[in-house]
Amino acid sequence: MRRYLLPLLLAAAVAACTPTAGTERVTAGESVDIASAGAQFSVQRAQNGVIRPLGYSPALQAAAEAHAQYLSRTGGFSHTGSGGSSAMNRVRRAGYQPCLVAENIARGQPDIRTLLSDWMASPDHRSNILNPQLTQYGFAQAGSAWVLVLARPC
Repeated sequence: MRRYLLPLLLAAAVAACTPTAGTERVTAGESVDIASAGAQFSVQRAQNGVIRPLGYSPALQAAAEAHAQYLSRTGGFSHTGSGGSSAMNRVRRAGYQPCLVAENIARGQPDIRTLLSDWMASPDHRSNILNPQLTQYGFAQAGSAWVLVLARPC
């Protein structure tokens, strides 16, 4: 019986390390907890009267990661991406059918708390985060670049 107990315990430990849906980590080698980020964005929305929390979207995540990696790789700081792409182009390319898209970018913040504080202090970024018409998100960090993609599907 004991010889089966150790493999069973190891299997349980490995299973416990498997992320649940919405808690995946950014593939760019960073350690941003996607679910925690979404919760922090949703808290900001709730504190400002937007009751509906943001939902996580794998397609928006892919668009955010692609742009964060592009910004990190090129050292750029623009909403215009690879090949002249816009946030709308990147979201559609990721397989999302948007009716509305917004994108926040930043560079150099040491952590998500500082990043969120900076975005909430900026009227345009704040407006994106608090827009009740935007219902889903993807969020990524690559190097010192941060990207939040918000959208509503059609």
